[in-house]
Amino acid sequence: MNISLSKSLDGLKSAIENDERIIRLNELEKKLYDDPSLLELVKKKDDLEREYNTVLSYKDKDSDEAKRVGKALHDAKMELDSYPLAKEYSEAYIAVRDLYMQIDDIIFGPYRKKTLNSKAK
Repeated sequence: MNISLSKSLDGLKSAIENDERIIRLNELEKKLYDDPSLLELVKKKDDLEREYNTVLSYKDKDSDEAKRVGKALHDAKMELDSYPLAKEYSEAYIAVRDLYMQIDDIIFGPYRKKTLNSKAK
């Protein structure tokens, strides 16, 4: 790899690591794992998800049992999504996802466009 490219990649890596959005997301992620109430909500949602998938493996989605478990799963997801730390994390995650999409477009966009144009011809 040439030195110029290596320096550019090191600069990109450093810029990403020091970006306030990335730093904030990492801080929030640590807080998520230290919050027992949030972890309990996640466990509850995951258990209901597994139960719902199990029910769907032997019952129709319109069955009373599937509807009951589906409603409980929906409620658990709503409770999790409305938890303040989870909401804050989701917002931070979206900002980081958008940053990564912009970086992807800058780096790979020109190659995708060439591929699309060459296929169209």
